Amino acid sequence: MNPSANNRTEQIEIDASAKWPVLFFFGSALLWLLLGGVMQLAASMQLHQPGFWSGCEWVTHGRLAPAAQNALVYGWGMNAAFAFGLWLMARLSATTLRHGGWLFIAVKFWNLGVTLGVLGILGGYSTSFELLEMPRFVSFLLLAAYALVGVWAVTTFSIRNTENVYASQWYLFGAAFWFPWLYAIAQVMLFKAPVRGVLQPVVNAWYAHGLYNLWFVPVALAAAYYFLPKILGKPIANYYLASLAFWWLAVTSAFAGGSRLIGAPVPVWIPTLGIVANMLVVVGVVIVAINLFGTVSGRLAAAKASLTLRFILISIVSFVLAAAMNLALSMREFAAVVQFTLLDGLRDWLTFYACFSTAMFGAAYFLLPRITGKEWRSAALIKLHFGATALGVALMIVGLGYAGWHQGQLLNDAAVSFTEVTKAMSFWFAFRTVVLGLLLLGHVAFLVNFIWIACPLNSQGTAAATFRTPPELGLAKEGHA
Repeated sequence: MNPSANNRTEQIEIDASAKWPVLFFFGSALLWLLLGGVMQLAASMQLHQPGFWSGCEWVTHGRLAPAAQNALVYGWGMNAAFAFGLWLMARLSATTLRHGGWLFIAVKFWNLGVTLGVLGILGGYSTSFELLEMPRFVSFLLLAAYALVGVWAVTTFSIRNTENVYASQWYLFGAAFWFPWLYAIAQVMLFKAPVRGVLQPVVNAWYAHGLYNLWFVPVALAAAYYFLPKILGKPIANYYLASLAFWWLAVTSAFAGGSRLIGAPVPVWIPTLGIVANMLVVVGVVIVAINLFGTVSGRLAAAKASLTLRFILISIVSFVLAAAMNLALSMREFAAVVQFTLLDGLRDWLTFYACFSTAMFGAAYFLLPRITGKEWRSAALIKLHFGATALGVALMIVGLGYAGWHQGQLLNDAAVSFTEVTKAMSFWFAFRTVVLGLLLLGHVAFLVNFIWIACPLNSQGTAAATFRTPPELGLAKEGHA
């Protein structure tokens, strides 16, 4: 048997061993994506239709908006990252999934914790800290579930059947260790042994920035570093720079959260440190761009034939735009105009949805046929999902970018009353609602296709024709010639 056939046989065994844990995590993620999207859509409607759902205190805007954010971040985002990380770590370690039963326990505990947390927010037991609004007891469930997933990742890596450690594994391991560090420290400093006064918003800003940039961004980059060479049949350009980018982003991003506190009543050195860190982040972003865009250079035509590649390209472009947005909002003069506007929310949306979520969509379209051995059932639903996502991302960036700048100018004009500002923004709040509705339509299409491909009763066809692996790359090569 030739080496290519051996590699394919090994891939099939690895994919089969990861099938049910990955399907459970992805299925849970998509349910939260739909539920969180509905709540987010309703919360957005309340900004231009104040009477919408106003009769029930459980779904007032002050509860619904943070509940939607937590459902999307911890429900969709974390579950999707777990599913992709499990599969990719097994692939790159060239070993089958072991001790899968622990992962079923982990997915149950994690989703139980998120469910109780979201219900707690809706019930009025929210804290006042962004992305940490869930009731305090939920943290124990989430950390216990995360520990089960983390132990599996370390175990799989320790029994790997390859000597190489790839860039995607660096980012996965980095994210795996950074999240519990961020979450545990934030829980201790804000709830278990709370710090006093202005230190609380400092800790919250550090956690929120770290969650987006030290968990979701690394997972998205892990996908990009794996899928680009895998699909294009071409090694990562200037791969020797990848390790520098990894460490540079890790160190600088850890100190960049203070820039969210420009103008706040905190010691001036804290936002200044964040400003300097965000400036330094640019170096890491440039190196990543050299790696990834250099790999794509001359092969853009391949995007027409690969849905995964199209989603990954959106993710990479959004990563660069999110870094540019972070840098712009770190400039004191610019921040003085656009703080507390739609641009502030657009920054995190760019990171979480346009960069991370699109990468997970691309990963799903690549890995799900391989672990189930089935084709995607509906090409129309695939086109609807990609079209809605691509158009929604473009509209959100352009529309809210302009609206946020205009809102900031109005807020800084003493001659304009706040009522006039609200009226001027009514159209853009409605615009955002329409775009969120468009994205939600794509999510419904994706969920329906997922149910068809994941259902054991559906045995229609195989996806063998989509499994071609560039022969020069083999099983898991992603950066070497």
